[in-house]
This record gives sequence, structure tokens and C-alpha cells, in this order.
Amino acid sequence: MTDPHTDANHVAGLIGEFLAAEPTSMQRRCQSCRAVHPMAAHLAYQGAGAVLRCPSCGDVAVRVIDCGDELVVEWRGVYRVSRSA
Repeated sequence: MTDPHTDANHVAGLIGEFLAAEPTSMQRRCQSCRAVHPMAAHLAYQGAGAVLRCPSCGDVAVRVIDCGDELVVEWRGVYRVSRSA
């Protein structure tokens, strides 16, 4: 039987294309309430890091922590980016 997986380098180009997109225009489907909103519509809260919350239900969408020499990001939900024609 052939092992069907490859390492993550196989999709590095697609991930790079996604991360190069304008983040405020990315569409996010909430994993809790299933509502779809652009990232710019999410509510931002500051504390030890930044937390973006769904504008419909308040569930966590993104956590960002600046640790000086590295940035820690946790994404929740489904994100969509439109490719430019």
C-alpha cells in the first residue's frame, strides 16, 4: 500500500498565497454559529495579546501574541481568500 501523504512543503505555495492576501478582506465562517463575515468586521480585544471575536456570536476567531522574536497566531474557523484575476 502506498502512503498517501507528503510533507507540508507540498502545499507551501498555496499557504504562502493565502498569507499574502489582504487580511481584512478574508472571509471567515465561524465554527460555532456558521456566520460568514470579513475579518475587518470581527471585534478586536487587547490584553496579553490580541483576540478577534466573531461579530455574531463572540466566539474566538484569531489569537495573536507578539513574543518579541516570534509571532504566535491561532486561527479558528474556515477562511476564504479570493484570487485576483
